[in-house]
Amino acid sequence: MNMRTGLHHGLHAGVVLLVLGTVGCTPYRIEYHKRPAFYKEASEQELLDEVTLDNGTVVRFLDQDPFATASPGENGEAQATSADTNIRVESTDGSVVLRTAAPEHVLAHAKRCIRQREYQLIWDQLLATRTRSAYEREGRSFDDFATFCEENRPAMMETFNRMGFALYSSDVVQEAIPSNGVRYRMHPRLSEQFIFTEFDVVRESSGFKWLMIR
Repeated sequence: MNMRTGLHHGLHAGVVLLVLGTVGCTPYRIEYHKRPAFYKEASEQELLDEVTLDNGTVVRFLDQDPFATASPGENGEAQATSADTNIRVESTDGSVVLRTAAPEHVLAHAKRCIRQREYQLIWDQLLATRTRSAYEREGRSFDDFATFCEENRPAMMETFNRMGFALYSSDVVQEAIPSNGVRYRMHPRLSEQFIFTEFDVVRESSGFKWLMIR
C-alpha cells in the first residue's frame, strides 16, 4: 500500500480593519481571526496572538471555546458554560491520553505528535482502525508507519501548520466523507505549494481518528 494514498474549519476573518498609520497616513490592514482555544492545549510551543504577514497585514487571533454552551443561571438567564477542553492529558507516570471529540482535535494532535516524533502515540491512539488494518493485511507494522512519518515529516508539518493556521478560512475546504468523517483539503489555489493537500478524519466508537493524508 502506498502510504500517500493509504494513509494518506477555521479561522474566520471575523473583522478586517483598514488603519491609517500616524506617519504619512500609510494604510495597513488588520485581520481578526478566531482560533479554537484547544489549540493551546495541543501545542507544545507558545502560540502567538499577533503576527505580521509579508504584505504588512497584521493578523490578531482571538481564542474561542468551540464547546461553549448556554445554560440557564439561577435567575433564568443564559450563562456561558464550557466542557472540558483539555484534549491532551499527560499523567505523572509519563502516559498520554489523546481526546478526539471533534475532527479538528485530530488535526491538532497530528500536528503536535508529528512535530515531536510521537509516532507510537499516533499508531496506538490516533490512527483509524481501518488504516492499521490495511498495514497488517499487507504484512506491514508500526515500524513501516514510523518510517513513513519520519521520511515525510517536513512535508506533513508544512501542511498541518497551514491547515491549523487557516482552519476556518477559505484556504481550507471541509468536505463530508463516509463514516461521519471530514476531509480537510487545501484550496486549489494553494495545492501546488504543498506535497500533502488532503487530511481525512473518520468517526469511530472511541472518537475521531486519522484515516489518511495525501
